[in-house]
Amino acid sequence: MDRSSLGAIGAVLVLSAFAFPDPHGAIASSPAAAQADLPPPTYAPAARPELQDYRVGPFDVLDVSVLEVDNLSRTVVVSSTGVISLPLSGDFDVSGKTTDQIAAEIAERLGRHDLQHPQVTVTLKDSASLKFTVEGSVLQPGVFPITGPMTLLQGLATAHGPDPIADEKRVSIYREVDGRRISAVYNVDDIRRGKIVDPRIYAGDVIVVALSGKRRVIRDYAPALPLLYLLTLVK
Repeated sequence: MDRSSLGAIGAVLVLSAFAFPDPHGAIASSPAAAQADLPPPTYAPAARPELQDYRVGPFDVLDVSVLEVDNLSRTVVVSSTGVISLPLSGDFDVSGKTTDQIAAEIAERLGRHDLQHPQVTVTLKDSASLKFTVEGSVLQPGVFPITGPMTLLQGLATAHGPDPIADEKRVSIYREVDGRRISAVYNVDDIRRGKIVDPRIYAGDVIVVALSGKRRVIRDYAPALPLLYLLTLVK
């Protein structure tokens, strides 16, 4: 292969990233797609653990505190069948109950063992259901807990932000509403500039950051260009 051919290969590799538009580009830049508002999920109240009506479920983690009785205070994990086990209180079902209801039941059970007016507090330490997922072109994809109201930018920051080959004009949120999986595409640059509202993230949401085909080509082939150049110098 002659030098001109090698040089042409290098040029084609780089220029091909810009010669053809991204097939999704038109959708990504569409104001309707970028500003589409997703309705909240039907279980939206449970996305805020500070609300009193959160219902405990399997694999949730609870902190149980009995005032002035340290040996009865502990952290427990709700079993797959919705049951917890505590000293004196024994095993009992907590699935579908609020933390206040669980605390009242524990106090009632402890009262059967000569504890006078036990003061019990139950708090939600971690929830198996109050989580969201970040996938795609981010530095640290994964499943993360929601500890309070959260927006898309905050969700991306939790995953350490988009990676160098991300297409920040095509960030999708997938959500289940009334048994249907729906989605909307957002331009993160427009959110940062204040052009559109930073959308709310709820428990169960999946954030997907698209990969930029142009940036991927540059990342994959740019390191080879110096070698191609050196080969052109070899006679």
